[in-house]
Amino acid sequence: MLLTRSCLLLLMFALSGGALFAQEEKPDFDALWATGSLWQVGDNRQKVDDARAAIVAAGAEGRKFALTKLGVTAGLEIRCLNAVFKGWGAEAYDDLIANVAHEDTTARRNVAELLIQLDDPRAAEALLAQATKEAELSPRLSQLAALAKWKIEDAVPLIVEISRSETERVRHRATSLLGNYETGVAVSRLIEMLDDSVYYVRDGARNALAGATASARSACLDSLSNELKLPAGQQNLQRIRLLLPIVASLAVEAVPGLLRQALKHESGGVRGEAADALVTWKLAPGLQNETLDVDALLEQAIDAEHDPYAKAAIEKARTRLGDANKK
Repeated sequence: MLLTRSCLLLLMFALSGGALFAQEEKPDFDALWATGSLWQVGDNRQKVDDARAAIVAAGAEGRKFALTKLGVTAGLEIRCLNAVFKGWGAEAYDDLIANVAHEDTTARRNVAELLIQLDDPRAAEALLAQATKEAELSPRLSQLAALAKWKIEDAVPLIVEISRSETERVRHRATSLLGNYETGVAVSRLIEMLDDSVYYVRDGARNALAGATASARSACLDSLSNELKLPAGQQNLQRIRLLLPIVASLAVEAVPGLLRQALKHESGGVRGEAADALVTWKLAPGLQNETLDVDALLEQAIDAEHDPYAKAAIEKARTRLGDANKK
């Protein structure tokens, strides 16, 4: 009996000791998060990595803790948030989807950014539903960025809507989102945005069109052709100048003729852009074209030019062509 009682006491002690040991071994997530959110430089580099790895290794418990951090705004904490959710990968999908409509504005934005990082198009349905009713600009931009990345056509009207925002940076952001599409509505809106009053918004639209597919750039060719057919007083000179380098990248029969027409335009600014566009065309799509002597065209244009800007631009274009031919 005495032996049995002693064994029971030993067993109870072992169990209680084991429980205490388990409690001691439970990760201190607050401490790990604080370390994982330090600057990752010098001696901190390894311990930051280790802290983040420990949160990831904790699995569902670590994720449960990290979900309480969805509303963080500090840059270093956002880095930590991105790192741990990247570590979980697809395992975090359901938890993120459950928080797409989080009550906190910043959390909704961060969730959308984390879903972009996860890059799972299954999230499109939930994000589109939220973006449609989203009242705050910051999360809406992130939601639309995810949808644009996956080329979700139903998001185009929403992106076009924000592209008309009074806020310059929002319009600029919209240009890159629209650039993911090659459909008529998106491309037409980008062409319209070449007329924006803010230079970097115009540049954003131009860059988006320049990096678009040949199909999308063909719409730019049609727009340029239509502009050049208008009476001189009705032409949109700014749009013509911005379309010229985009059109120059197309291997389409109509391109050299339009560029030559622009080289004779009454606007010196257009003539200067046309010269550079001709060289761009000659060095890429027109490389094998032996019927059009671009150097001779530019030489004639320089001789006939009276506008100082256009003359300098044409000379610069001709120099670029000459330098390329020497290589």
